Amino acid sequence: MLEPIFRVLSHGKLSILLFHKVPRERSPLVPQEIDLAAFSRVLQAAQRVFKIIPLGDAVTAMRAGKLPARAACITFDDGYRDWVPELMPTLLRLQVHATFFVTTGQFRGQPIWSERILHAVTHAPASMQALALESVDVPHSPMASPDDRRAAIARLEQHLKYMPLDMREHALTELESRCGVALDAVDVMPESDLRALYAAGFGIGSHTVGHPILTRCSPEAAMREIGEAREHLEGLIGGRVGGFAYPNGIPVKDFDASHVAMVQRAGYRYAVTTGWGTASVGNSPFQIPRFTPWGPSFNRMAGQWARNLLRRPDHIAEHSAQPRRALMVAFHFPPQAGSSGVLRTTNFVKNLPRLGWQPDVLTAWPMAYEETRTDLVDLVPATVKLLRAPAFDAARHLSLRGKYPLMLALPDRWSSWWLPAVIKGWRQLRHERTDVIWSTYPLATAHLIGATLSRLTGLPWVADFRDPMVTATHPKEGPRRWVWGCLERYALQHAQLCVFTTERAAATCRARYPQAADRFVVVQNGYDEDVFVGVQPDRAGVPADKLLMLHSGLIYPGDRNPREFFAAVKSLLDEGRLQRERLHIRFRAPVHGNEVMRVARDNCLEDLVEIAGPLPHGQAIAEMMGADLLLIFQGSGFNAQIPAKIYEYLRAQRPVLAAVDPSGDTAAMAAQFQQVHIANIASHEENHAALLRWLERHEAPEAASEFAANLARLTLSSRSHHARLLAEHLDRVVQKWVSR
Repeated sequence: MLEPIFRVLSHGKLSILLFHKVPRERSPLVPQEIDLAAFSRVLQAAQRVFKIIPLGDAVTAMRAGKLPARAACITFDDGYRDWVPELMPTLLRLQVHATFFVTTGQFRGQPIWSERILHAVTHAPASMQALALESVDVPHSPMASPDDRRAAIARLEQHLKYMPLDMREHALTELESRCGVALDAVDVMPESDLRALYAAGFGIGSHTVGHPILTRCSPEAAMREIGEAREHLEGLIGGRVGGFAYPNGIPVKDFDASHVAMVQRAGYRYAVTTGWGTASVGNSPFQIPRFTPWGPSFNRMAGQWARNLLRRPDHIAEHSAQPRRALMVAFHFPPQAGSSGVLRTTNFVKNLPRLGWQPDVLTAWPMAYEETRTDLVDLVPATVKLLRAPAFDAARHLSLRGKYPLMLALPDRWSSWWLPAVIKGWRQLRHERTDVIWSTYPLATAHLIGATLSRLTGLPWVADFRDPMVTATHPKEGPRRWVWGCLERYALQHAQLCVFTTERAAATCRARYPQAADRFVVVQNGYDEDVFVGVQPDRAGVPADKLLMLHSGLIYPGDRNPREFFAAVKSLLDEGRLQRERLHIRFRAPVHGNEVMRVARDNCLEDLVEIAGPLPHGQAIAEMMGADLLLIFQGSGFNAQIPAKIYEYLRAQRPVLAAVDPSGDTAAMAAQFQQVHIANIASHEENHAALLRWLERHEAPEAASEFAANLARLTLSSRSHHARLLAEHLDRVVQKWVSR
């Protein structure tokens, strides 16, 4: 009965439950803490209502707009000796993941301050009738009875919590002296327990060094507490620490916008507070709320969870450190999969912040995409605000028996994205100072959104065309061609800058619109050096004694047709230059796999050809690095384009067969590199000759030096270099706009 209610209440929301110390038996002096039996009941109740997932995965899914229904996470703060011997077995038995935010001072002889108070008062002599501290203004506290001692603990915690660290330490030292206890007798979490939690698969996050209230620290001390804790934890566990928990965690009172910025600078991916409420796709990943259910019955807890789901979380306005801000309109953006356009925009967004630009991304709901994958989401800096607007695919969501009115697909099948995106973008532009609007093709609706927002706000607009929208053959005659022509003409005349990926594409548009020729620039596609770092070649199931030929990405049956390549392979097999038992040809995520296999059957190669599904980007790179020959097909219809994957092919330092139109830009680009064998895509003979050249040279001694020379030439094709070019163009657009 509760499941459908919570499914509705929690749609798109992330609930995080917060706990601290969970002893097997609670201390009589701390009756409010939860013991292990009570915690087990809470956890089992939570499992009835929520789907509990790892916090790191939940943050990624939230950023992607793909949170599962009733998503929740379990977290613990501080660090206690009983976590591993008592708590961890319970979590493992119930198969529940949790993330532990740990203070690191205890690993250097600085127990948690509240544990020091508890230890001192608990072990104070029975003869002590009262407690007073000279170092701080704490009221005289009776100590004669257990009730007195409970009140003393509460009073001390209240007064010491908001003290600066040095004053708190002075007070704690005096307390321990008066109670006759030693600092080294206080229970702390051993380093071995921290490693045991990490080895068991639980998440580890930072909770500062000494658990100060950040608003009571100097900026230098706060940054030290935030940054040093992460470095210490990563050294102890030998792994990455991406999460941070603000001490005490109440927004404004315990931390402010400056501390959020410090957490971002320290390299964390997300941060959690103790404010009530839930997080969703539009929220900052650096202010994720949490709350603690107190029960005691299941019905009471269910009511508390429901209230929390309806609670609007407190949020501190975050201020970008970047001097300039851009709203980037991009349909192809993580978690969308299957388009190289995702990598272009994602890498711009990834690199622009270090170049003085803070991007916000206006994109679509994940439901708009035919295929999704979250592996690229973490490439997007956590400081980037993601604005996701509804978009319906006319062919999948608005059709009846596969048919839909053409007007629902003008200018494209996702035209329904226009109005919601304009509304969401306009709201963002009203509340955030923005310097420029940038939109990217391929998706004509993206340029329509960019143009509309520019007209509504008066902000300059940069149109990233990549390629000309209208060519001699695309789109075909009819309403769509007319609409696209109008939109292209409007953009080329009114955008302050039009960006293309090749010089030929820019020249084509300069010839069409000579009056706007000075506003056309080239920013090529490229490769991301970061995705190659630490990657090992992987042949994905193909043994080393076979030759692996690999095409990674989309195949078009028309202008990316492998027919003549297959014919050349068949000829080499017939001639005995290739051995059938030593050959494997893989097409990774070609989309049009049936057409590829049909051409393979026409050449009696179906037993050698594999149509493989998509891979996460990092695994796809590893497969490229493990192949013996990388394949690219580019017919005359794409002469003004250079596919993004050829840059990754070249960076993978493997031989390439480029079956292309000899007069196209891809052929001209490929001719600059060694170990690239160029053939006319329409010629069986040229494909045959190119494959023979590869067979003769792929194991030649000079191959290593040729790949090294390629790498040196390829440096200017890195995504980071192209992001720098884009940032320079955006700077000039804004400067020109301001000086009008």
